[in-house]
Amino acid sequence: MKEGRVLKMKLMPPPLKKQLLHRPRLAKVLTRITDFPLTILTSGPGFGKTTALSAYLRSSDMTYAWYGASPQDNDFIPFVSHIIYTLRQSVPEFGESLLAELHSGGNRNSSEDIIALADLFLNELVSLSERTILIIDDYHLVEPTTSIGEWMQYVVSYLPDCDKMGIVISSRAKPQWDGLAALRIRGHVLEIGKEELAFNEEEIDVLYSDYYGYPLTKQQLERIYKQTEGWIIAVQLIWQRLLSSNGSLEELLQAPRDTMEELFQFLALELFQKQSLSMRSFMLETSIFDELTGDWCDAVCGRNGSHALLFELCGSGFLSAVDDKQFRYHALFREFLLDQLRRQHDRYVSLAKQAIHIFASRGRYDLAMAQAMVLQDAEETALLLQDGGEELIQGGHLEFVHASLLTIPERTMRRYPYLHVLHGDIMRYRCQYEEASAQYRIAEYEADSAGNRIVQMMALEGQALLFLDTIQPGKAEPLLERAIAIAESLYGGRLMHVDRIESVHLRHLSYESGGRVRTGERDRLGRLYTLMAENMLNAGRGTEAQLWYDRAIHTHAEGRDWLLEARLFLRTGRLHKAKSKLMHAQMMEQEQGSLFRGLSYHSKTLSRSHREIDLLLSLISSMCGEPIAAKEAAEAGMMQGIRLKAPFVEACGWMRMGHAAQLTGKYDAKVAADCYQAALSIMERLEVKRGSAEPYMGLCLLFGRARSADTALRYGHSAWEKTQFANDGWLTSLIRLSMGIALFNANRYAEAEDVFRECSERFLACGDGFGSAAVEMWLALCAYRTEQDSKFAVAMERFLGRTEREGYSFLITRRTLFGPSDTQQLIPLLIEAVRLDICRSYASMLLTELGLDQLTYHPGYTLYIHTLGNFVVQLGDIELSDKDWQRGKAKELFQLLVTRRTRSLTKEELLDSLFPQSEEKAANRDFKVALNALNTALEPHRRVRSNPYYIIRRGTTYQLNPTAGWVLDANRFEMAIEQGLDAGDVEQAIKLLEEGLLIYEGDYMPERRYEDWCIEERERLQVLFMRGAERLSCHYAAMNTFDKAIRWAESIVAKDRCWEEAYRILIACHLQMNNRNQALRWYNKCRKALEEELGIEPMKDIRELVRDISSVILSDDD
Repeated sequence: MKEGRVLKMKLMPPPLKKQLLHRPRLAKVLTRITDFPLTILTSGPGFGKTTALSAYLRSSDMTYAWYGASPQDNDFIPFVSHIIYTLRQSVPEFGESLLAELHSGGNRNSSEDIIALADLFLNELVSLSERTILIIDDYHLVEPTTSIGEWMQYVVSYLPDCDKMGIVISSRAKPQWDGLAALRIRGHVLEIGKEELAFNEEEIDVLYSDYYGYPLTKQQLERIYKQTEGWIIAVQLIWQRLLSSNGSLEELLQAPRDTMEELFQFLALELFQKQSLSMRSFMLETSIFDELTGDWCDAVCGRNGSHALLFELCGSGFLSAVDDKQFRYHALFREFLLDQLRRQHDRYVSLAKQAIHIFASRGRYDLAMAQAMVLQDAEETALLLQDGGEELIQGGHLEFVHASLLTIPERTMRRYPYLHVLHGDIMRYRCQYEEASAQYRIAEYEADSAGNRIVQMMALEGQALLFLDTIQPGKAEPLLERAIAIAESLYGGRLMHVDRIESVHLRHLSYESGGRVRTGERDRLGRLYTLMAENMLNAGRGTEAQLWYDRAIHTHAEGRDWLLEARLFLRTGRLHKAKSKLMHAQMMEQEQGSLFRGLSYHSKTLSRSHREIDLLLSLISSMCGEPIAAKEAAEAGMMQGIRLKAPFVEACGWMRMGHAAQLTGKYDAKVAADCYQAALSIMERLEVKRGSAEPYMGLCLLFGRARSADTALRYGHSAWEKTQFANDGWLTSLIRLSMGIALFNANRYAEAEDVFRECSERFLACGDGFGSAAVEMWLALCAYRTEQDSKFAVAMERFLGRTEREGYSFLITRRTLFGPSDTQQLIPLLIEAVRLDICRSYASMLLTELGLDQLTYHPGYTLYIHTLGNFVVQLGDIELSDKDWQRGKAKELFQLLVTRRTRSLTKEELLDSLFPQSEEKAANRDFKVALNALNTALEPHRRVRSNPYYIIRRGTTYQLNPTAGWVLDANRFEMAIEQGLDAGDVEQAIKLLEEGLLIYEGDYMPERRYEDWCIEERERLQVLFMRGAERLSCHYAAMNTFDKAIRWAESIVAKDRCWEEAYRILIACHLQMNNRNQALRWYNKCRKALEEELGIEPMKDIRELVRDISSVILSDDD
């Protein structure tokens, strides 16, 4: 082939339109082309493959060679010749020997010749001076030629070993090369499909607003994207049609078939009319399917071999493959085909009814109902819902079933009362309880009137589930009793003879038999027994719950309810077993891909109300003192509620989040309160009184810990009233326990003891061992505080005995939801238990695990020391006031010991620092007074002749006890900043640095800033703050998060006006934000500060940043 026969236009990327949409998302994908030996772009026509490649190549600096194939090139020699000549544009001598061989004679179509020529081509690549990307556009036009396919397959197989060339294939169909799968597995292929090529909503928005000057509303944008699926040609044709018509965009979008004639003409001429008559008939018939399989097409259309036809259409760009067996038409092309089919009305109706029959017979009620609804056949829709409605709901198709129900006239609904049960189920899952109740009552009435006891039983079950979902056992019990009575009268006499679960197709059940009976009689009765067991559990009647559950298992052994078992363990205090059950259920869900609930598996689109696994795990984690796990599970549960549009679940997530927040420390008190208020707001909106009980209980605990007893008790009474209304004995016990804790924290020990003894009886009635252990712990605390030794011995022995037997040691070692806010309150009790020989071995073991086995005394609280900003000392939850210090020198002595916390100080050093002007005798006297006052302030209840715990003395030296478990904010700050500075991972570094910097609420001990002994520590921590802020600011600047970078850099300058790196960051960030005036202001501040403080000019990096700013601003002003 001579050079004159080569069309040079094919060797250049096509020119671009003047107004071309800039697509950063797609450009980012295309930049990866240079990282792979082979790139394949595939999509149907109109997705902009050629434009995208052309735009990318023109904006990049890589070396490339372009070849746009045409139908005339579908022969081996023209194809290879064009590739050689496009490469010769960069390397003129490329392929001389190959061209000579090509034109030496012969057809060159034998496999030996093809491989020989491919070898020559690969050898020629060595002459390329730099890596070159060869782009072959419209490859589908030549791919059917066998010799071309063989040659390409051979060349491509060697690309991974060649660093001089990469190949990009742009085609409507993926090449059918044998070695392609192996290249994919080895990671040598970059594949870009229509998902990347199609416009997303943002790009359509930019196109219309910035390029067409026609801003879209959110609804318009969503409608265009939904109708076009981002197909570029369709998006553009909508605009062109809009330009040529006088109608509005809304009119165009509402009637796409009448206003997109150009699109349909394109489809018909380019795609449809070129097909054979039999293929066109096949395409019309199969257009009734949303998704196509060969099996469906064969069954409905009455033919064989449909899969091959679908594969052929997919390869030609008519269809897209969902997987190996499923295909689908593009939305607009399918609409075109359906429009053609509907013009043949009888044919269309016949196909749709045949599809309904086939789909229903194979259990695909969703597909069957979709066809019935299109035909507007209410009777068929009702029958399909009666057969498959429950299955569809369990599959998560709530909106679909609801929309279907709304199309059925009331007269038809009356003939099928079970449809009202379905409607009630949907409303219940959506937490629309009043509407659900109304639907169930209608179903009950209609079924009772018709003597349909099965549907009547189902309606009663639905009403009971409303109260089970919202934990109102008093209302659920009579409904369940009635439902069970009907079930036992229907099935009870025959259950012993049923050896298998029956499954009866509803279509063949008489109306009187009720319909819907898809599960066996054992299953149905066993489920009702299980629901009664759950209701007994909700009422705090654990023993009865176990009996009902045993009856359910005996009735239907395969129907074990793991979540009910977990809740049974939870409400009877077997927390570890409950957690194990829940984790097992969660694992089953992950394996099954669906939710485990009750006697069946449900889709992940159904709400389980308060029974959600994450919600239960969160509560257990809070009760066991695992706040991080509790928070994560609560968040997951909350998001599940939001996703499922189940506000009751969302509210439960909020209240469990509040529990978790309480356990993370006092600084989260407002966060916890906000979580509880969010839950209360949702429950109030839902009008579910029982749902408010737990958040009120949480508020009672929260304010009780804050020693606001009156507020706490007010919330406690509100919670208690809600559970009395719902008859929930277990939660009532926890609420009363919370109220007792509030009284204890207010030092109202006698009242607290009365409440705890009441709780002891309540938990005993519920069979809750955990609750009993918690109560005995608080009774022991009351007795210890009031020095009632006999009561202490009894309560402590019960507490330690139950804790050891049932594994509740976390009540002692962790901060738990129903334990003391400071677990060190329990250390003196353990020491006393050892002394009194109460469960001595177990108490000693606990002290050893805590590293406190050598102690004979402990104050019973954690010492919290706040030095950054204001100086504050807390004894557990109690903050020391100025009056508590008694002497100013006592407070100063403590501050000195905190500052020199890493070593012992001699008495002489202390006297020198505290009393520099005093005589030795007076200094010694005042020191003794200050030391006594300090020990009294830190340990006001220390027993006579006991050695101080926090301030230790060794001979003539004194030190803050390093093993006493005190918490110092300066230490926490230092640790977080140093870890953040050392972190290799940027995300982890940012997290640690932010955590540390937020602890730094001000400079170290500001009231002692002029004391010599304080200056060094103050400056050290201040420098550490600025180093951390600088590093964090740099990280944010690198991420283009300029606002945060500026904020932290400004905080540095506020502390040290000569910290040059902070100025550099500020100037650079403002320049990146195109804020040159602000950058210049910061430069001037920097220059002034350095001149005034140090007599120097800014460093070179800063001067280079602003070199041209002044002149640019002046020229702009001119």
